[in-house]
Amino acid sequence: MAFACIMHGKLYNQGNVPLVCFRKAGHAMNALNQILRATFLFSSRDLLANRAARLSPLQEARQQALGASLKVGIAFFILIVLGSLVFFGVASVASGTFIGFDDPDTQVTLSILAVAFGLILVVGYFSSRKHTAAARSKLVQKAEGQVQHGIIRADAAYFEIKIGRTKLRLLTEAQLQAFEVRTPYRVYYIAGPTPTILSAEVIGTEDEAAAQVELESSVEHDAVIKAQKRARRSVAVVALLSLSFPLVMLFAGNFSGLFSLVMLGVLLVVGFLFVHWAMA
Repeated sequence: MAFACIMHGKLYNQGNVPLVCFRKAGHAMNALNQILRATFLFSSRDLLANRAARLSPLQEARQQALGASLKVGIAFFILIVLGSLVFFGVASVASGTFIGFDDPDTQVTLSILAVAFGLILVVGYFSSRKHTAAARSKLVQKAEGQVQHGIIRADAAYFEIKIGRTKLRLLTEAQLQAFEVRTPYRVYYIAGPTPTILSAEVIGTEDEAAAQVELESSVEHDAVIKAQKRARRSVAVVALLSLSFPLVMLFAGNFSGLFSLVMLGVLLVVGFLFVHWAMA
């Protein structure tokens, strides 16, 4: 079920997490707080949990989904690296350039490839450690103070804000615009290479969260978790297609022209169906 709120003539939709559009004692929820909720997809229930220095059940499920996506990405990265090495060997045998393991040139080539692929795997492992640690973390941190813009490089998708003494990197320009410069905020987040913003509020509006606590959101229908599932499927499809296309094209060259075209056509259809499944 989708929830939305109309504010200043604009429709803010928050997927399955309800925006709090209410009036209590003649006062509406702060407009900046509503924009924060629409952008970072959190509810009063999440915010209250973060104030107590813990994750809400929905946020824990999102962290688990993020961790699963990272593990899938790492696994298929290793698969592509090793698959490329296998493809190189198969192509060498098929083309007749592979003489034998006793050949000095072959030994030098294999040594260079082993070192190169080993370095790729080692660098990939150490690069992913901070991201996987952040996905496992349940440590809720807090930043308070007036918001100022930091380093902004839109072409590199780098958007930084300063909240008091804390610098936070944001993912999108929309997240950057959700904060009003020189306005005091309290932001709850999980630290990492790119911090995960859990919830936020304008300082001085603390009573609003407790004034209306929404019903607990469904984990199964959460927009963020569903997006993570689609991302995992997409990574799997890209990895499998990147390995299968070269192999099929290599083996298709050993058959007649018509049969080769049929094989490539079938692979294209299968690839299209996989992409459609991944994006569903």
